[in-house]
Amino acid sequence: MFLKTLWILGMMACWGLLQPAVPIQVVCFGDSITHGAEVDGHSWVWMLQQQHATNQWQFINAGRNGRKTADKQELLPVLQQYPHAAFYLIFLGVNDLKNASSAQVDSCVRNMQWMIDRIREVNPQASIVILSPCNVNLHTMSALNRQKQYNIRTQQALFQLEKQYRRLARRTHTGFLSLLHVVAPEHYVDGLHPDLAGQQEIADAVWTYLTHHFPQTFHT
Repeated sequence: MFLKTLWILGMMACWGLLQPAVPIQVVCFGDSITHGAEVDGHSWVWMLQQQHATNQWQFINAGRNGRKTADKQELLPVLQQYPHAAFYLIFLGVNDLKNASSAQVDSCVRNMQWMIDRIREVNPQASIVILSPCNVNLHTMSALNRQKQYNIRTQQALFQLEKQYRRLARRTHTGFLSLLHVVAPEHYVDGLHPDLAGQQEIADAVWTYLTHHFPQTFHT
């Protein structure tokens, strides 16, 4: 009986070793830049998945065109779908800042705080990283985006938002990565959305951050 028990335990151990490892899920919650607008879906998330993901990591694109921090309720079904994700990267803010004032910046910070709180309620073990949005290029801004009121006030608000997000991250003990100066000015398609080279710059910045701050999880 003892030998039979040992045999069963041995078989169970072997079966466990044969099972494929469950990848570490990294949920990327954002707007059109995350979704991959103007680059046929080949966003920074897609690039991370293609260039770095193995059976160890899964970069999940939870972006939507036009999403604002004010659309914070859209996070809830994502949390339901990925309740055990190890990481949540939140890249939102620019769509709130059309012709912006400091009031919109303050609103972004409150909405980001709300999202952090919801993640911690559902998944307290998850690591959260706030990605402060990249800049805009006013010189190459398309007529359509100018009509939508992405303007100098948007740019000024993005600089304010970076500072406010940094303070929020410090206060809430979350990660923080500024993308404000990551995308080169010539790497915007329409003044707002990065082209493929700009998306690669974002992907590289995110990967560098992850490998530096979480080296036991992300490594080359």
